[in-house]
Amino acid sequence: MYTIGCQMNVLDSELALATLEGDGLNVVERAKEADVVLVNTCSVREKAEEKAYSWLGRMKLLKRENPDLVIGVLGCMAQKEGKLIFRRAPYVDIVAGTAHFTKIDDYVRQVQATGKRILAVGRDEEVETERRLKARETRHSAYVAVQRGCDHHCTYCVVPNTRGMETSRPLEEIVEECKILVGEGTQEITLLGQNIDSYGKRLQPRRRTLSELLYAVADVPGLKRLRFITSHPSDLKPELFQAFKDLPNLMPYLHFPAQSGSDEVLKRMRRGYTFDRYMELVAAAREAVPDMGLAGDTIVGFCGETEEDFEKTVELHRRTRYQNAYIFMYSERDYTPAKQQELADDVPLEVKKRRINHLMQLQRQWAEEENQKKIGQVTEIFGEGPSKKDPSKQEGRNPQNQVVIVESGRDLKGQFYRAEITAATDAALYGKLV
Repeated sequence: MYTIGCQMNVLDSELALATLEGDGLNVVERAKEADVVLVNTCSVREKAEEKAYSWLGRMKLLKRENPDLVIGVLGCMAQKEGKLIFRRAPYVDIVAGTAHFTKIDDYVRQVQATGKRILAVGRDEEVETERRLKARETRHSAYVAVQRGCDHHCTYCVVPNTRGMETSRPLEEIVEECKILVGEGTQEITLLGQNIDSYGKRLQPRRRTLSELLYAVADVPGLKRLRFITSHPSDLKPELFQAFKDLPNLMPYLHFPAQSGSDEVLKRMRRGYTFDRYMELVAAAREAVPDMGLAGDTIVGFCGETEEDFEKTVELHRRTRYQNAYIFMYSERDYTPAKQQELADDVPLEVKKRRINHLMQLQRQWAEEENQKKIGQVTEIFGEGPSKKDPSKQEGRNPQNQVVIVESGRDLKGQFYRAEITAATDAALYGKLV
C-alpha cells in the first residue's frame, strides 16, 4: 500500500489493509512479492496526482511480469477521476472512491475470480470501522475518524467533490472505539475530520459538538494524550478554548489553516472570515493556553493575488508565529468552484515561485526564533522510536506536536520520558534525557 496525502488518508489505508488482512492476506515488504498492490490517492494538489500516476507507471512493469497482480487505485483521485484512470492506466483493475475502503477485500476477490475491472465511486456507502478494530495491530498512537466530508465549498478545494457533504459518527460510537484502542495499548489518539469544528452536524436525535466529544473521549481511562485536526476558523467555537483549559490530556496544539492574509483573497476563496477575525482567534487561543502550538496552511498565488495581498499574508505569518506551516503554490484543479466559476489562475508562475520562496524563508526564520526560546526548558516526550534521519537517535513529540530528538541507547517507542531542550532548528528540537 502506497499512501499519498493527509492523515485521513493514512487512516483510510489502515482500514483497507485491515480489511484485506481479515480476508487472509498479509502485508509484504516489496511490491514484487505482492499479489495485490494499492495506492491511496490525494487530489488536493496536482503534484499528488502526478505522484500517483508515477507509481502506477512502475506497477505496470510488475503487471507485465505477473499478469495476475491486482492493482487498485483508492481515495480522492479515484473518486474525482473515475473511469479516466482506466483510460490513462489500462492495466489498473480497481478504482474505488472515498466510501469504499472497507470493501476492498470483496473487490479483490471479484477481480481474481472474473478478471473484470471494478469501478466503485458511489457515495452511498458507509465506511465501517468494526472490522478494523478486530484486525488492528496494537499501536501506541492511533487516528480515529469522527467526521468526513465538508460543506464549505472553498473555491480552491476539491474535497467536497471527492469526500462529499459532512457526515459525523455518533459520539457514543467514537468513545467506544477509543476505549477499545486504549484497551489494546493506544496511549495517544488523534481525532480526524476534514472540518472537525463542525462535528455533530445532522446527528440524530440531537446535534453534538466537538467540545462535547473532546470531553467524552478525554474521559476514557488510560488515555494519556488527545489531539484533533483540522480546524476551520469560521466554525471554531469559544467553548473549544475552555476544553483546552479543562482537559489535562488534551494537547496544546491547534492546526488552524488561514490560507491567506488578504480579505479580498479570502473572499474569493469563500473562507468566511477576515484577517482581523483570524487574529482574534489566534489571540483567544494563546490567552487560553499561552504555550499553544499553532500550525497553519497557506496558499500563495491564488486567483487575482496582488503584491499587496501577498504582503498581508506575510504579515499574518509574522504576527501568528506558526511553529510550522504548510505553504503551497496555487494550482487550478478540476471540479473546484474556482474552475467552474472561471476564476482566472492569473498569477504568473515565476511570481508564484518568488512569493512562495520568500514566505518559506521567512517562516523558517520565525519558526527557528520561536524554537530557540525553548532551549533550557524541560518537556514531556512521547517516543516514536529511532529517528528517520539518524537511527542512532530517538525521536518523539512534545505536547505541541513538535519533533524532539534525543540521544539514547535504547528504543523509546511508546514510552513517555522527559527531556531538556539543548538546541533547535526551524523543523525540530534537540535535547538530552532528564
